[in-house]
Amino acid sequence: MVRLKSIDNFRGIAVIAMLWMHLSEWWLSGVSKSFIFVPLFVTQYGFWVSYQFISGISRYLFYRTGGLREESSEIINNQKIKREFVVRGVFLLVIALLYNSVVAISTSRPSEIWSWFFLFALAISLIMITPLLNTSKKTRFYLGVVFLVLNYIILSFVQNFKGQANLFGFFYHLLYYPIGLHPILSSFAVFLFGTVVGDVIYEIYYKEVKKNRLALLKKRLILPSIVIGGILVAFIFLANSFLFLNLPTFYGIISTIGISLILFSVLILLEEYEIFKTKKNYKFMFYFSYYSLTIYIAHNLLYFLFFERLNALESLFYIVIVIVLIGLFLKLIYPKVGAYLSIKKMISYFSYRVVIKIEETKVLDEIE
Repeated sequence: MVRLKSIDNFRGIAVIAMLWMHLSEWWLSGVSKSFIFVPLFVTQYGFWVSYQFISGISRYLFYRTGGLREESSEIINNQKIKREFVVRGVFLLVIALLYNSVVAISTSRPSEIWSWFFLFALAISLIMITPLLNTSKKTRFYLGVVFLVLNYIILSFVQNFKGQANLFGFFYHLLYYPIGLHPILSSFAVFLFGTVVGDVIYEIYYKEVKKNRLALLKKRLILPSIVIGGILVAFIFLANSFLFLNLPTFYGIISTIGISLILFSVLILLEEYEIFKTKKNYKFMFYFSYYSLTIYIAHNLLYFLFFERLNALESLFYIVIVIVLIGLFLKLIYPKVGAYLSIKKMISYFSYRVVIKIEETKVLDEIE
């Protein structure tokens, strides 16, 4: 089973961008708060929904490759993998609701329990994608467009009812609260776009001979992604300049899709030309990818380290130091604990075991 370094590199970059944004927001002092503009601009326009995009790619590749695991030669059928998607989504949903509950308690706002933090959106996306896994690339692409358009049509009707105790206020909270995070309709749309890219990668890496790979990648993935991504980024630049659309999150999400297409294509190209030759170059990003969900939850402890105490230069210096130390720490513990500290891997393991248990129960019931 081919493991693309580009997926881990992309996910690792997205996690580091998240750390940069959050630590800057937490640590910058009052007089230096204006410098939050730089990480805010980079993350909002470059990485807002990038994790949903790369998750769509990796999850779809997992589905199409039969769920092969390094520790087992067993080929799992598609029905089992679909069940695993649902179980994985349920596990992640429980973790997401626990995370939201902690936020609700710490802020004394019960409404935060239903907040579209990243974990919550990813869990729902995993469940929603299950019945669509057998559909064609075109179907999933068009559905992604439909979800994205529907997101802003509904938002235009309900955004003025934010916080109101009526039906429209309820739908706003259900679908968009808070608007600055990862509302499900747009998040799932980007997840669907990721599955389309994953489908293209599967066709090239798993169905074509290796000698044709680079030419096919350029034709089917790299050039189309760079062109489409460039058009989306140029459109957002022009639209933002003239401000002719007053829709929250629109500019950031469309721009992130464009940047994600370009960045991932460049990483694939660099990998194929073997620019990332050494394990050292690969491993640093690999650790941030492998422990991504663990980092997402655990990094909140850094909130208190330099809370609103640093100027811009101090903040940048300490953020770099912290990110490097996190990478070194993960490198140190990886040979010793491996998947045991990776929430992502533990969810995968327990989901697999639950599905196997369900299959064994079904077989026993049939025998009886």
